[in-house]
Amino acid sequence: MYPKRKAKSDRERFLESFKKKVGCAPEVYVRRKLAAGMQEEELSKLYDMLAIEIARRASCTAIRYADVLKTPEPKEAHRQKAASFRVPVCEKCGANMVLRTGQSGARKGKKFWGCSNYPACRFTKNIEEKSV
Repeated sequence: MYPKRKAKSDRERFLESFKKKVGCAPEVYVRRKLAAGMQEEELSKLYDMLAIEIARRASCTAIRYADVLKTPEPKEAHRQKAASFRVPVCEKCGANMVLRTGQSGARKGKKFWGCSNYPACRFTKNIEEKSV
């Protein structure tokens, strides 16, 4: 027999319906409208009406305008973080290391550097925490 499909969450149903109706994700839609010069007050009303209509047809909960605008960090902060980030090199084989999370053992749930040539090279390195 075929395995049962996992039921979609409320958010997944809304995002799928929004993408079918509008053609892009809500975050992209909002950014495009703001870039086109639409006023934020007008856009919030327009988006909320659209989201409610889509949610009603998809029988799910709408993602409101205020929730769509919660972006992680501005672009400049991302650039600064990327510029200061250094990937270590494996001391055994010279390949770049990859940031990994331990699945079992002493490192379970903790981050560490592992060689990108795994399983040929099994070198690992603990992450040094920056002291402030």
